[in-house]
Amino acid sequence: MSFEGIERFFVQSWLSFKALFGWIEPKTYFFVKVLNPIFQLLFFCLLAKYSFKTNDLTPWVIGNSFLLCIYNSIFGIGHVFVMDRYAGTLKMIIAAPFNKFLTFFQRGFVHIIDSLSTVAIGLIIGSIVFNVSFSNISIPIFIIIALVAMFSVAGLGLLLGSFGLVTSSMNFIANIVSMILIALTGANFPIETLPNSIRIISYCLPITRSIKAANLLMNGGSTQVIYSLIVKEIFVGIVYIALGYMFIIITEHIAKRKATLELY
Repeated sequence: MSFEGIERFFVQSWLSFKALFGWIEPKTYFFVKVLNPIFQLLFFCLLAKYSFKTNDLTPWVIGNSFLLCIYNSIFGIGHVFVMDRYAGTLKMIIAAPFNKFLTFFQRGFVHIIDSLSTVAIGLIIGSIVFNVSFSNISIPIFIIIALVAMFSVAGLGLLLGSFGLVTSSMNFIANIVSMILIALTGANFPIETLPNSIRIISYCLPITRSIKAANLLMNGGSTQVIYSLIVKEIFVGIVYIALGYMFIIITEHIAKRKATLELY
């Protein structure tokens, strides 16, 4: 890809984010992306404190801080094509002679960056309120783990976003998926305590390996194991993106054949 192509990718990513989510005023952004995540983090950490009878809430602070990306990756990216349909731009996206994969991926790129800010807020509040220290770990590795986690969940969000072409119940789907992530990724309940059948689902979800890698890093775990978990998390994100892209191609083909952009 040429420099102009890279520049066009970033510009289109920003314009897509700004166009579809430009209605968010500073006050709304503060309540949705700052205040609400803080209270969500406090709720689950305090619940863990009294449920597990422990004062070391590091695993819950990290896990629930990572899960704050749900606002961007699930509800944000998951509604991109629904918002395109409402805005009247879906027809142009389908008909445009442009690389569909880049068009598909750039819809979630800015959300990955934006979600990092929400995760950072959660980690800062968690470290202040629950005395979680990050002074003895490698901050660059922790940032890489967080970035990979955001990428992986964004992949799931892109897959969900493609469902917007075949269903009008995206809010229902997004809420179910977000609850599954909260319950089964190891952020609030140790995966080892889950039934074997449910545990299989946990390892198929994004962010599970990132939470485990971050906790290992905090506890001085093996660097080799941490890197292995990071690679696996990248692979999971790629698989979700590939599935979402394949779904887009299939629905695009059916939409052109049936002359309709909504398949429901």
